[in-house]
Amino acid sequence: MRSEAGGGKLEGLQAARAIAALSVAYFHSYVALRGFPEDAQHPIPFLKAWGFLGVDFFFAISGFVICLVASKPDFAPTAFAIKRLFRLYPMYWVAMAIVAVLILEDRFPDTIDLGRYLYSMTLLPQHGPSAYQVSWTLERELVFYALVAIIVPFAGIAGLAVVLAGLAWAGFVYHDPWSFHLVSIRQGDFLGGVLVFLFSRRIRLASSTAGLALAAGVFALGYLWFVPSRIFPFATAICLALVLLGMINLRLPWEHWSLRWLVMVGNASFSIYLLHGLLLYYGPWFSAKLGNLPAWLCEPWRFAMLAVTCVLSYATWQLIELPMISFGNRLIEPPEDMPAEIVAPPERA
Repeated sequence: MRSEAGGGKLEGLQAARAIAALSVAYFHSYVALRGFPEDAQHPIPFLKAWGFLGVDFFFAISGFVICLVASKPDFAPTAFAIKRLFRLYPMYWVAMAIVAVLILEDRFPDTIDLGRYLYSMTLLPQHGPSAYQVSWTLERELVFYALVAIIVPFAGIAGLAVVLAGLAWAGFVYHDPWSFHLVSIRQGDFLGGVLVFLFSRRIRLASSTAGLALAAGVFALGYLWFVPSRIFPFATAICLALVLLGMINLRLPWEHWSLRWLVMVGNASFSIYLLHGLLLYYGPWFSAKLGNLPAWLCEPWRFAMLAVTCVLSYATWQLIELPMISFGNRLIEPPEDMPAEIVAPPERA
């Protein structure tokens, strides 16, 4: 998905997506190393412990991106919903089709009944584990999209921020009760992205100041990881919002080869998120096909599997995601040659 501000693609935002996807993939990469001795593994300590925060970072990025869309004068909930459906479901269903094949061949790590599988295909909120683990995050994305479609036309982005703050605080106070993912501390992550949008709409940071915001967010995360007793409610959400604020305002030579790869990985970040668990889980099977690999290849194997995940995900971005996004856009956008007088006026937010 491409995000626009001022008519241009935000390469820093794509780089942020790449960081989020790679953090989550690295956090789970230990499953690809099951064929190696444990003492041969030398993971990056922070990512081994806190790489899961890539999911929270995805939520913050989503909060920012959706505000870019919802703040446009012609924002229409129906068109928004159609675009979101074509953004999420086609690639998710491809991943679920792979899961189905693995289940039928008795190669999937969990026992999944048909009802649970079919319900997980809908991405509707469920109380309990889904058929495929990554689905829980997409369920929360859909709830966030629903909140946007309902609230923004009446209360604007500021109203959305107020509602998210209330839901996040209630989630903290009441320990995330079952509420179809509405009352949840995770809403604080989406709120972080919304607040970054509201701030950025009024103040555009210089690249040097953006670098300071990024450094402050990274340093704060490192400090909290090193001194966990200092963690307070929504501390990581605040840190990730600072990182996001810095990333979207960094003006770097993104087209240079040394940074271009990060933007490309960001483009494929959704596919990486969906496919990394499947590819990494079967890493030991692939390594067994190559024979008994020596222990010193443990860490190179980790990064090789991550690289394979990125390459295959970029292919699915090009072959599946992009065509489906374009198809969804064509469904709601009138043809260029349609006479202006028969084009319905846009619905206003």
